[in-house]
Amino acid sequence: MKIHPICPSCLLNRVYYEAKLLTDDKKWISKCVSEALKILNEEYPNSPVNAHLATKIHRRVYEILGSEDPYWELKKRANENSARVSEIAERIVMESEDPFRIAVKSAIVGNEFDFGVLGHKIAENFEEYFRKRLNEPLAIDDVDQIPRLAGNVVYLTDNAGEIFFDRILMKQLKKFCKRLTVVVRGKPILNDATLEDAKIAGIDRIADEILTNGKGAIGIILEELPEETLSRLSEADLIIAKGMANYECLSEAEFKPIAFLLMAKCEPIAEDLGVKRGEMVAKVVE
Repeated sequence: MKIHPICPSCLLNRVYYEAKLLTDDKKWISKCVSEALKILNEEYPNSPVNAHLATKIHRRVYEILGSEDPYWELKKRANENSARVSEIAERIVMESEDPFRIAVKSAIVGNEFDFGVLGHKIAENFEEYFRKRLNEPLAIDDVDQIPRLAGNVVYLTDNAGEIFFDRILMKQLKKFCKRLTVVVRGKPILNDATLEDAKIAGIDRIADEILTNGKGAIGIILEELPEETLSRLSEADLIIAKGMANYECLSEAEFKPIAFLLMAKCEPIAEDLGVKRGEMVAKVVE
C-alpha cells in the first residue's frame, strides 16, 4: 500500500508527539520536525510505503533525541493495563460457544493501543472499552477461513499491550496449527512489541519460536529481515499480520495467504479496505 496524501501530516504529528515525550525544549522539538520534513521532501515524491518512510523518519528522530526507546514508559503502562484486562478477556473466550472467533476479536480490539496516530485517542477505561467493542460485528469477517489455512503459522505482532491479547489468540491457534512462529520488532520503534514485551506477555511459553524483523522496522522491510524470518514467511501456510503497519507493508506482497487483523484507525487504511474509520477487520487474502 503506497503512501496517502494525508500520511505526512500524521507522520509529523507523531514526530512532535514522541519528541514531547522526552523534552519541552522547542529547539530540539523543532530539529526533530525539521529533519522529518527533509526526509519527507526527499522520499514522498517516490510514493513509498508509508510504514517504510515512517521507519526512516523515526530512526532519525531517535538519533536526535539520543533515546533508544522514547515510548518505554507508555509501553510499560500499556503492558500493565493489558495484563489485567487480558485475564478478563481470556475468561470470556473460554466461556464462549466459539472461543476461536472471540479470541480473534479480542486480538483485534487489542489493536487499540497505538500512541500518536492523528485523530486516534486510546480509551481511558480500557476494560469498559474492550467489553463494548467485543460485542460489535467485524466490518470484514473472514474469521472462519483462518483455521483451515493454519498449518505452519507466522504471527506478525504489532504493539506492546496488544500482545497480551495476541497471546489469547495464539493459545487457540496452538490447538490446531503445526508450528507457531511469532515475529516481534528487533529494536524498539514507536510503541511496537519487542522480544522483551513478548516475554512479559508470556509469548515464549506458547510459541514454538520467537523471531524478529531485524533492525526494528515499523512493519516489515524485506531487505532487513533476518534469513530465518524470511524463510519462515516464505514457507508459511498462513501469515497472521496484526495492525496497520503490517497491512501497509504486506497488502501487495507476494506472501500468501495472509490474515490481516486490525482496527482501521486512520482514513487511508479504512479507505483501502473499504470500511469506516474505527471499524474492525479480519480479512484473509489467499
